Amino acid sequence: MGLHWIDVVVVFALMGAVTWLGHGLSGNIEDRRGFFEAQGSLPWWAVSASIIATLVSSVTFISVPAAVFRDGGNLTYFQVILGLAAGKFFISGLLAKPYYLSRGISTTYDYISARMDRGTGEWSMGVGLVLSVINSGVKLPTASLVLDVITGWGLPMCSLVIVLFSLLWSAMAGIKTVIWTDFLLFVLFAAGAVFALVFALAQVEMPLAEGLRFLDDQAKLVLFDFSTDPTVRYTIWSGVFGAIGLSIALGSTQGTWQRVRSCRSVGDAYRAYNYSAAFYLMHLFILGVGLALVLFYTENPLPASVQDQLATSPDRIFPHFIVSEIPPGISGLFIAAIFAAAISTIDSSLTENSDITVRHIYEQWINRDATEAHYLMVSRVAVLIWAFVFWGVSIFFSRYSAEGLLDLTFKLPNYLYGAIFGTIVLARFGIGRMATWVVGFAAACAIVAWLASNDVAFFLWCPISGMAMVGIVWMLERTPPEMSGIVEVNVESLDEQRRTE
Repeated sequence: MGLHWIDVVVVFALMGAVTWLGHGLSGNIEDRRGFFEAQGSLPWWAVSASIIATLVSSVTFISVPAAVFRDGGNLTYFQVILGLAAGKFFISGLLAKPYYLSRGISTTYDYISARMDRGTGEWSMGVGLVLSVINSGVKLPTASLVLDVITGWGLPMCSLVIVLFSLLWSAMAGIKTVIWTDFLLFVLFAAGAVFALVFALAQVEMPLAEGLRFLDDQAKLVLFDFSTDPTVRYTIWSGVFGAIGLSIALGSTQGTWQRVRSCRSVGDAYRAYNYSAAFYLMHLFILGVGLALVLFYTENPLPASVQDQLATSPDRIFPHFIVSEIPPGISGLFIAAIFAAAISTIDSSLTENSDITVRHIYEQWINRDATEAHYLMVSRVAVLIWAFVFWGVSIFFSRYSAEGLLDLTFKLPNYLYGAIFGTIVLARFGIGRMATWVVGFAAACAIVAWLASNDVAFFLWCPISGMAMVGIVWMLERTPPEMSGIVEVNVESLDEQRRTE
């Protein structure tokens, strides 16, 4: 099935408009602080939307309806939504003020170095880069499913198209373009989520009350699961506590540092993260799309060939609906919204990894005395390199789409999220050094391995292993926590420390 020319026009017109507006709002960039931190010039509401746009990937847009639609699916993913929303308040209270008021450091891994020691900061940086690659590599194939269903180009070529858009926006003006385009993209895919639900329900002939009874009979309306069985994936315990732990772990990424520092004040940094929790309401519309698809395909059974495809690639159900049931032009809006969700995740990861690469690798080990103009050029080159790394990894992960990319997205990073959770909490309170951190890190990894071997739900891996790591390092150090979390580092002394370590 080919892409209708009207859809082509709609998609490229919207992407072009976002590019033009994002570039216009970004202004000129003259140094790395402008490129990576926007010089503290952005309004909190744009940053807040960008926070959610980065996390609400095409995996959410495509895989959440699929998770509801598939046999045995229901609304229990709502428990994860609650945890993710609550997690934003935890990040705000834990990290917004320390990140914003700390001076003499440029990355979250500089922060960890200053609060613990240099070795811990550098090793956690390596883990952070690995997680970024895994996350981006898993999320790219999901958006590519849409383009592949429409064009038949194959997932590698479709992933490349998304990577190229992300590369363009990241390289233009760094985090300023990313945040402004993320804000515009958030508006686009939020509107797409609402419209998708309304349009899908409009195609259902069954009266609403009858439809709800049918969904209830199929156990599709279950919101909460209070089971204490640790092997059940979506329960109130694993969903809420696991998602809060995940949010805290994500607070250690360079993306959190960049967004806090791009706000105009510490109060705005608080507001950006606190209000971002409300934007998770959009997930309710995406869950609703899954229910609407159940009703529609109950009335209009899928062909056997499509059912065979879904058996090996369950995330194709919503793209199939878009292509098969939505008229040209309108379907272009949905395709653009899904692209928006994908690009808003990838461009953020590109700027994060570029920032870390230039500051922690290039400047420290290759060229310490270059001009800001040179470092700015290298930053854009780093964005290009990471773009093709993400693309290569996405080709590998596209082989595992039969598992369902929503589960894959959460499961793979959770092997390391507990250690990252423990690291940022320990750094926030100034507890630990390389020797004790290694012990805690090893313990966290061992606990995750034990949990996985006993089929414990992967949402629980992060909080359990992370809290264990914090407890172990604290007991080994036996030092009282430093509560402010604020770092004041003399730049010259930090450079000297880097030279001697």
